[in-house]
Amino acid sequence: MGKGIFYAVSVGAGDPLDMTLRAKQVLEQADVVVAPVTRQGSASAAYTIAAQAADLSRAQILEMLFPMKAHTDYRERLRSGILQPVCAALDEGKLVAMVTLGDVSVYSTASYVRQLLEEKGYETRVAAGVPSFCAGAAKAKQSLCENGETLGILPGVASREVLEQAFDEFDNLVIMKAGRALSWLLPLLEERGLLEHTTMLRDVGMASEYVGSPQAEPYSYFTTLLIRQRGE
Repeated sequence: MGKGIFYAVSVGAGDPLDMTLRAKQVLEQADVVVAPVTRQGSASAAYTIAAQAADLSRAQILEMLFPMKAHTDYRERLRSGILQPVCAALDEGKLVAMVTLGDVSVYSTASYVRQLLEEKGYETRVAAGVPSFCAGAAKAKQSLCENGETLGILPGVASREVLEQAFDEFDNLVIMKAGRALSWLLPLLEERGLLEHTTMLRDVGMASEYVGSPQAEPYSYFTTLLIRQRGE
């Protein structure tokens, strides 16, 4: 087994200025940068952000395909052999860094990659980042939780039953990648009297960024809702 190190590197929500100094340092030392793409030939959003904040000229770029489809089993896809080039680089003693949007610890495919590589015996590390809901809350000048308030973080693919249970269990909620669920989620929020206490974040840190009413269109894959049930 080689002595290479794999880093899962968070690059933040979209604004290169939000990328951490640690992430910049790791990426500029990397021999290989893994850039996730949603389809062949498309640009990697995470790599594009990273390249604006760090000098990536010395690194080999390795694209890895992760289609953004509901119910995709990324763990199974990773076990299919697409990690072989990463393992080969690590076996050669190289520093390999995979960039990921937001933070590695929050619904990130890079987290699966790191876990599987560690199971194979490779040394892995993580560079933390700013998740979209934190960056968006800052843009909205809004607290996610105060005093003894509780905060629940859920994916937009969660069922109505799960979300309704979360409304009952938490004071405030973050619903990530909520765009496809808004057709039934917005009526639910209206029914509970929560529309006026909900902020929609779309494409935080990107050119198409929007922070405001949850009823504003268009929606996107990177649509997040901040819901304060106690209001402000």
